[in-house]
Amino acid sequence: MNRPPRFGRGRRGRDGLRSSVVRGAHVEVDVKLRRTSARGWGPWTDAIVIIGPLPDSPVSWHVEDPVAVGLPSTRGPVSADFRAIDRVTRRPIRFRSEAFWELDGEILVLHAERTTTELALPASLTGPVYDRLVSQIVGDDLDL
Repeated sequence: MNRPPRFGRGRRGRDGLRSSVVRGAHVEVDVKLRRTSARGWGPWTDAIVIIGPLPDSPVSWHVEDPVAVGLPSTRGPVSADFRAIDRVTRRPIRFRSEAFWELDGEILVLHAERTTTELALPASLTGPVYDRLVSQIVGDDLDL
């Protein structure tokens, strides 16, 4: 299990990223991502979520292995915008296998008509990233 750094350069980087998310700046967040497919849940895959600056820039995701996220076999990495997301929710971590940073964190769940996407990220980023996703994808007004 990867633990977030408690001091030093790693912590400063994480705190700076959190501050950028809260301020509404352009950020790229390393996450674990999994999506539903016709066969059920895919595996957790290393991904990057790219959140454009506030107020209404797109939010997208990037993976190096398209097959791992249930996309047809293509060559090379895949980047795609989150589209037609009906709502964003949070759920607690249920299994050790999804506790990539710590056991008491939460998973962000992006619900759409055809697919559901889950994002696992460090607990210090979960709340601010959730607020940004709701604001930029779903369009609910939040006091950021």
